[in-house]
Amino acid sequence: MAPAGRYYAASLGTRQRLVAGIVALGMGILVPILTSVMLVATTGDPAFVIFPLPFLGAVWVIQGLAPTGFTLEDRALRVERRWLSRRVPYGSIRGVDRTPRPIGGLLALGLNGLFGSHGPRWRPGTGLHYLAITNTRDLVYLHTAVGLVVISPSEPDAFVADLRRRLGLGAIDPSSNGHAH
Repeated sequence: MAPAGRYYAASLGTRQRLVAGIVALGMGILVPILTSVMLVATTGDPAFVIFPLPFLGAVWVIQGLAPTGFTLEDRALRVERRWLSRRVPYGSIRGVDRTPRPIGGLLALGLNGLFGSHGPRWRPGTGLHYLAITNTRDLVYLHTAVGLVVISPSEPDAFVADLRRRLGLGAIDPSSNGHAH
């Protein structure tokens, strides 16, 4: 059953597609399978057939936790993931903008690059923030009661306008890059 509300996809950016293609498919799948075939062929030991399984499992887990989209529901923003979706109640969102600022940084407890970046981060000047992004072009910054949440919906300007309407915030001038006047 599809959730009610407006859905915005989380599309991988060009850099993230290259990283996902090279790292996930190449290093995470192709290299372990070829290594397994080589080890079975040279040793004759069929136990090496299972060699790629941990690598395949890691890629499967990483893609399952990566953001796939964002749904504006009746009472909350839902960060869609294949598993363990998260909700940000509208009542906890104090503001939204598209003003670029440094993100990522130290204490990266989440995953970076393979299918986007997600998880908590800390950076001087920005402080503790949570990333749920699949590209660095479409960033939207949510100021919440617990800190900054950074997301990357595929139509960021339409997303910001729709979210501001749901939050009861004033309209924005597109030239203001997300700030209300």
